[in-house]
Amino acid sequence: MRKDVMVLVAGAALMLAACEEPQPQSPQASEPVSYDSVRVTYSCEGGAEVQAVYFNFADGQALAVLHHEGTLAPMRIMRSASGAKYTSLDEELGWRWHTKGPEAALSYMAPDHTAKEEVVLSGCRDVTQGE
Repeated sequence: MRKDVMVLVAGAALMLAACEEPQPQSPQASEPVSYDSVRVTYSCEGGAEVQAVYFNFADGQALAVLHHEGTLAPMRIMRSASGAKYTSLDEELGWRWHTKGPEAALSYMAPDHTAKEEVVLSGCRDVTQGE
């Protein structure tokens, strides 16, 4: 397994562990968190690559972890008119990830109420089938 993929998977596992609610000590066994996950590699305009792991939970919640240029970004899903839009859990990072079908785009928005969203990567296409 490539090093960048291992980093992405490890980060995703840490994010999942952090999202689980602490369980009270009880003699009864608790139900495990039920989710599906998928890893996708995107190739963007200019040759940039973004790797993403998406987590879709049985309760309808969704999370993603992105890896781009050495940065690992856990993200939560937001409302979107179409497709899926995620925002960094760390507001200082300011990443926004919008997917629609096999296409995606990465943008940045400073943590300032007057900031405007700026596209960082566009034309990202899912190239996972070739892996």
